[in-house]
Amino acid sequence: MATDSLNVLLAIAIILLAAKAGETVAKKLGDPGLTGELIMGILLGNFWLIGGWRFFDFLREMQLLNLFEAFGAIVLLVKVGLHTDLRALVKVGVSSFLVATGGVFAPLVLGFLVGQILLPEAPVATKLFLAVSLCATSMAVKLRVLDELKMLETTEGRIIIGAAMADDVITLTLLGIVSGMAVGGEVSYAGLGIILIVSLLFFIAVGAVGLRYNLVFGDFVTRRLAESLKIPVVVTVSLGLALLAESVGLNTALGAFLAGLLLQNVRLKDFEYKEHGVEWFVGVAGWILIPIFFVKVGAEVHIESFFDLKIVLVGLGITVAAILGKLFCSVCVVEKGVNRLAIGVAMIPRLEVGLITATVGKNMGVLSDALYSSIVVMVVLTSLSTPSLFKASLLRRKSLTI
Repeated sequence: MATDSLNVLLAIAIILLAAKAGETVAKKLGDPGLTGELIMGILLGNFWLIGGWRFFDFLREMQLLNLFEAFGAIVLLVKVGLHTDLRALVKVGVSSFLVATGGVFAPLVLGFLVGQILLPEAPVATKLFLAVSLCATSMAVKLRVLDELKMLETTEGRIIIGAAMADDVITLTLLGIVSGMAVGGEVSYAGLGIILIVSLLFFIAVGAVGLRYNLVFGDFVTRRLAESLKIPVVVTVSLGLALLAESVGLNTALGAFLAGLLLQNVRLKDFEYKEHGVEWFVGVAGWILIPIFFVKVGAEVHIESFFDLKIVLVGLGITVAAILGKLFCSVCVVEKGVNRLAIGVAMIPRLEVGLITATVGKNMGVLSDALYSSIVVMVVLTSLSTPSLFKASLLRRKSLTI
């Protein structure tokens, strides 16, 4: 037992060191730190192909790491929920909603078509997971570039941020629906309708409570509860809603996201009695769990899968579908004089929610190792290539207007 405990501690230490190294290198190169963690996981998980040394196989084989990965996904989705302002989303305007809707619909259709053409024998659930994994977008990449160029308060900036929030909401709802279909096997139209209704009712109910009562709930927890009870309440709400979502046939990811919406106004005190928002505690938990999630996700990529021409074609197909699907956003803007190209390019990168979708599909047995690997590589390619293109498209328009 002591040896097993030491092995787990050593595994976590190796993962965190590798994640930090990958994050540091990625940031120095101007890329998102999360992408560096992901690539480091891919390198370690496939190290045996390079050096013939299978020491890092524990990243795939150690079962306890799967639990840390699951908690990492929950923490990540709670963070997404904490930073999603539904009130601002309601007020953000028609363009953000249309950009988000177009940015989900087009990749969903293109991704499903890629599955139909290249994987005709695959189950419908597999093709749907493949398609939904293309719908997500990455808030981190957009925020970094817009903040660097001081363009967060521009029309383009407001449309992009609002669309990214709406995109996450829609994609997570789709994930809940598709997960319900996968659990039920081949679903009839009536069954699909039930799953859709349950998903929407669950989201509307908890979302409405979060929108209407998160101030009341936050005030109650902050002012009425003893400090020693606040963190247990935060953890219980997060895990409880995640489990509730799963119990009604959806997915824990949707529940964790909605928990973030509900907890937005909770405030905690540190050991020096300084008050912080709940994101302070979630951020601290995320320092440990989120890097484990990204490194573990990367380690599950099987590079040898790409020795198969069919899988290479699928990988190229979904990458092209991912890019073209989000560029469709450019035609969804209604305002005149707006940099449409920059908005379309901004929606291309995938990271957090896309990886969680792929991980859910793999854990449910709907996505094979090869298809999962293709999705992760698509995420890496879109995340690494987009920041410079996004910046160039913004600066080009800026220079033309001077």
